Amino acid sequence: MRLFSKKKQNETTDMRLRGYPADPNTNKCLLMAAEKDIRLNCELLDIEAGACDDPEYRRLSPFGKAPCLKEGGYIVSGIQAILAYMDVRGEGGSLNPKKAAILGEQNYWVDVAERFIDPNVSVLTAGLKNTQEAKVEIEVVAAKAEIGQVMDTLDNVLSDRRRYIVGDYSFADIHWTAAVHLCVLADHQDLVNDRPNIKRWYDQVKSHTSKVSKKQTYTSLASLEEIREKRLKSVA
Repeated sequence: MRLFSKKKQNETTDMRLRGYPADPNTNKCLLMAAEKDIRLNCELLDIEAGACDDPEYRRLSPFGKAPCLKEGGYIVSGIQAILAYMDVRGEGGSLNPKKAAILGEQNYWVDVAERFIDPNVSVLTAGLKNTQEAKVEIEVVAAKAEIGQVMDTLDNVLSDRRRYIVGDYSFADIHWTAAVHLCVLADHQDLVNDRPNIKRWYDQVKSHTSKVSKKQTYTSLASLEEIREKRLKSVA
């Protein structure tokens, strides 16, 4: 099997994701699967234990990028590629905005989440995992401060009472929901509660339902128990 190999037109396939419950990108995939009504079978990839460097995994993901998605003969790794693939493969139409200006705004907030939020979220959630010790307090304080500064900016953007980050539910909400969810699990709810517009948005995404299945998508995210036990549930 080859990376980015093509899937036959009428091939009956089983979509499988290798990921880690404490990983923001894995949780983004779970959200996207729930949004697009994709049945996603999940397998644990113990990122913290170095599973991305395992030779068997490198045959699927040559650069060790995680998570990794396989459907039939098609294999792709890395969050941008996986979300784009699932967006097209699923039902309900693309989450990408049709207007250029709104698409640009969406991609801006996706980039902000990936560059400034996700790395710091990993610091905050370190104490939830059994595979490594909690970060020292000074690292946690610094990570939380950077997240807070970025969230202050988003809180101002959301002050116009828009329901979601760019108006309609989009890739931006997928990225931010996964990250904020992990912050809350790590007992940093004040990052949300101290910012009224972020809190209103967060309440909105928690109750958000898929246009296809009419089910709440937030319930697909990893729970605190699953993170501590290193279990990754599938999306039915």
